[in-house]
Amino acid sequence: MSLVGLGALPPESDGQVRVQSVERAFRLLEKLVLHNEMSLGQLADSVGMHKSTAYRLLHTLMELGYVEQDGEQGSYRVGIRMVEMGGLATRSWPLHRAAEPVMDQLAETLGEAVNLAVEDGLNMVYIATVDAYNLLRMQLNVGRRAPIHCTAVGKALLAFRPELVQRMKEKHPQLTPFTAHTITDWDALEDELALVRQVGFAIDDEEQEVGARCVAAPIVDHRNHIVASIGISAPTARLSRERAMEVGPEIVKAAQQVSERLGYLRKK
Repeated sequence: MSLVGLGALPPESDGQVRVQSVERAFRLLEKLVLHNEMSLGQLADSVGMHKSTAYRLLHTLMELGYVEQDGEQGSYRVGIRMVEMGGLATRSWPLHRAAEPVMDQLAETLGEAVNLAVEDGLNMVYIATVDAYNLLRMQLNVGRRAPIHCTAVGKALLAFRPELVQRMKEKHPQLTPFTAHTITDWDALEDELALVRQVGFAIDDEEQEVGARCVAAPIVDHRNHIVASIGISAPTARLSRERAMEVGPEIVKAAQQVSERLGYLRKK
């Protein structure tokens, strides 16, 4: 008896099944997430789609609550359902569940903003943050992407994942400078990563943004894979280089706690 006749999907020659309408809908959503509001024409042009197709998809998403339309301007923006589901998805992620109480405790102990980040496409993506307890504080939004070579969360991964270094060298033989403090020489960065391996944590010393200093350490999961980084961010006026070295072990301890909550077993 044919499985196709029972409603099963027919086999694909490449072993994959792609539904074009779903792919197009997500491309529209991705654009709306990156931009506050966009017109129908802007959305259609940005994803290379006919206006009529974009219109139908957008209004389907509107009916589901994932997209809203401004009554006066007619522009589109992310709907409340999208925001709600994004928050629920993040909280259901094992990494987020494991890190959340540790991040709260670290923020309370050190009084600084705490960040959780993962690597994606040789960039770091912040997936969770806890605000600082100080009025003067660093604000890193969830979903923000940052370069891997000049951030503490990024260098914490590079130091312990040689395959990332190799991919970076192949794609970025010339490291992009963001400030006068950014390490742009690969030999110098390799020396920095060796120091990270020695002390267990990385420091971003105004390398991505002048006036900001960060400290981070890697998180290991139950498979012994380094999957994320946890760290703090603060203005340099409050987090000196000496202070960063002092709190480094606290960051390492927090990373170990998250790792253990993910099932990582440290060697005795």
